[in-house]
Amino acid sequence: MKDDIRDQIAITIDIDWVADEIIRYTVDLLEKYQVKVTFFATHSSNYLKTLDSSRYEIGLHPNFEQNNDYNKTIKVLKDLYPEAVGIRSHCLLTSGPLLQLFIDTGFSYEANAFIPLVSSLRPYRCLNKLVSIPCYWGDDYHYLAGFDFELSLLGVNNPGLKVYMFHPIHIFANTNSDSHYVSFKQYLKNPELLQKYRHTGTGIGTLFEQLLRHISDNKLANYTCKEIYEAYIAGDRAQD
Repeated sequence: MKDDIRDQIAITIDIDWVADEIIRYTVDLLEKYQVKVTFFATHSSNYLKTLDSSRYEIGLHPNFEQNNDYNKTIKVLKDLYPEAVGIRSHCLLTSGPLLQLFIDTGFSYEANAFIPLVSSLRPYRCLNKLVSIPCYWGDDYHYLAGFDFELSLLGVNNPGLKVYMFHPIHIFANTNSDSHYVSFKQYLKNPELLQKYRHTGTGIGTLFEQLLRHISDNKLANYTCKEIYEAYIAGDRAQD
């Protein structure tokens, strides 16, 4: 694959209904370190729609737990972001019928497989037509496991594709534990109130910036999920 994309890094952000001001805080950090990202959108965001699509991909992040009409749930988001080619379910919900639905509704890739900190990950074919892009790490997984907020625990130098999964609310509030998150999660649409709950020590926010700084300082190639998908498909064709 070109530039051996399998050994590179992708940052993904599940926006999870936060206000645009909280998304903007995350984008400001991405801009500071010139790192690409794939946002998985749960709702209409005027701010997301203004971003440069060559650096900020938008995929869909439907919540199938709220509505068992899966077709309708996807359609509502697809109408908001018609260019989306990728999908990740809220809570990583997946099944055989859902994967088939992703194919039937025109998605190129899905990103629900979560295989934390396992080396040598790479995309793979799912039901022949859909490409699955596995996730290597998640911010909620990290704080729920009680890990310290140190870059060395993110396995950045391990071989294989490393797709990191963050949430703007955890970046903004600098979440450091589940009890901390529970104390403020009702304010996800209210940046002014959420500001009062921001953790001042180490947390997901400081860890996020450590990772971005490491990518920038070491000039590590980083990709959107769409680019990972395209490189994977190109590699498959080259082997035919």
